[in-house]
Amino acid sequence: MATFYYRATNSHGKVETGQVETETKQHALEKLEKMGLFPILISNKQQARKDISLKGIDIEAYLPSNRISGAHVLDFTDKLATLLKAGLPLAKSLKLLIDTTQHEPMKDVIQTVLKDVSAGKSFAESLAKHPKVFSRLYINMVKTGEAAGVLEKILFSLRDYQESRQNLKSFLVSALIYPSILLVVGIGTVLVLVLFVLPRFQEVFEQVGQELPFITRLLVDMTTFLSTYKWPLIVFFLVIWIWFARWKSTPEGRFKWDSLKLKTPILKTIITEVEVTKFSNALGILLTSSVSLLEAMSIVKELFENAVFQKSMEPAIKCVKRGDGMNAALTQAGVFPKMVIHLITVGEETGTLGEMFQKVAGIYQQNIERNIKRLLAMFEPVMIIIMFVVVGFIVAAMLLAVTSLSQAAV
Repeated sequence: MATFYYRATNSHGKVETGQVETETKQHALEKLEKMGLFPILISNKQQARKDISLKGIDIEAYLPSNRISGAHVLDFTDKLATLLKAGLPLAKSLKLLIDTTQHEPMKDVIQTVLKDVSAGKSFAESLAKHPKVFSRLYINMVKTGEAAGVLEKILFSLRDYQESRQNLKSFLVSALIYPSILLVVGIGTVLVLVLFVLPRFQEVFEQVGQELPFITRLLVDMTTFLSTYKWPLIVFFLVIWIWFARWKSTPEGRFKWDSLKLKTPILKTIITEVEVTKFSNALGILLTSSVSLLEAMSIVKELFENAVFQKSMEPAIKCVKRGDGMNAALTQAGVFPKMVIHLITVGEETGTLGEMFQKVAGIYQQNIERNIKRLLAMFEPVMIIIMFVVVGFIVAAMLLAVTSLSQAAV
């Protein structure tokens, strides 16, 4: 019997390490599979010692250059679908992708998938070993495509879905760049005036022996307070932030926080539209790919980021199990807009439920872009006005100090 050390991912995508006592490395692999683990590394005692270093901490996985983003998965899906459509077998297509992929972490994933496919495992099973790269929706779609013999069609549908999500993400990021710069510049300006300019005025007035004007004195007192108690304040806010993060990570805390966000007028609209877009887009693709409604809803349930929407799927799934249909299911959920329910009812009556869900996703994605543009159009002038008032107040305080100093000199 020999000792083999392993590093593997479990069904939730978390990395586990340990050791097994077996005769050969192949037996160790079989034992890990029975345990429900997907091996990343299996080595003997000597190699395991060698691996105990910074590699064991896997610092590189957290570097931006080593992360596998949605754009990388989209590129992989697009190229693979094109190669399969051209008539190439799956194994040869994966081999070509390895040769043409520039991103090393993604190349490693494809190599592992190719190795598993060549060993006789299905494509879906091979992808399931990388839950941090391929979502449950992705894996189930591929599984359906393999079973029905329409893998290339499914991959093109997945490409469209991922492209839609990437476009939405890119729009949100680009839309927030200017307001973020505006906010940072405004805060930086205030900090420079308060921390560097005002103290100089205070020194001058102390040398002259004259009292500061009320507004200037108020600003100086605030600056002195922040300077004196900065570390206790930093610790206080850090403790509050840690407590809040831990509370929010609990199921109860997350649900309450997400419920509160849905009660905020502007946030409610944006969150609802984003969640409805993701739900409708994914469900539409699954239904048009011959996945059963019940199975599709259980898969899509995990795509929700808001806990309120996620929990609303439980009564909706029960409705579908009873055979009440999507109209009753979405009404029972209690979080979907009336327009969505109305359109889905039409799709259900006409037998075009999958297509109708995709149409709903398109409508709400346009709504998201329109509402965010409108919100930013309101935010920018409001931000400018606020910064003008704050900076103007500080400048006014300094001008009053200069004026009072000049009068005293006369």
